[in-house]
Amino acid sequence: MTDNHEKKQIFDNGTERLPANSLMPLWRTVNHAFLNRIQKWELPPHAVMVLLHLRVNPDNGEPALLAESTCFPRQTITNALDTLETKKLARRVPHPHDRRRKRVILTTAGDKLSAAMLDDLIEFETTALAVIPADEVSRWREFMNNYVEALVSQNGTATVSK
Repeated sequence: MTDNHEKKQIFDNGTERLPANSLMPLWRTVNHAFLNRIQKWELPPHAVMVLLHLRVNPDNGEPALLAESTCFPRQTITNALDTLETKKLARRVPHPHDRRRKRVILTTAGDKLSAAMLDDLIEFETTALAVIPADEVSRWREFMNNYVEALVSQNGTATVSK
């Protein structure tokens, strides 16, 4: 086998070998691309994810729900919220019906920054997708939805929206 053929067959990350058809190297590269992109806002990645989640899901802003939605441990959510509060991007406020619970809301600065972040990330993704012909993007999206549904079903969780 040539070196080129070997690279196509196996991804070697130095500690383990993955099957040639594994998508894990691609996901790692996509993840790195987005993580590099968000560094310009000088916030930890978990704080950016929480800020964006609050932007997209403003009614889902309780710490326990944030932990569940982002798959971060509760202590990571607490740290993210502390960071966002210190930077005056979000506030914890009393829950309207249960004094034991807190809600997290974006401040005006948090609303403005999260809108800019979301717009930037959508533009980043759109620019990347623009190099692919539209009919191929449509097929890719169908493939990805099937792939994601298969992954999600193996975990016994709800499917994603198409």
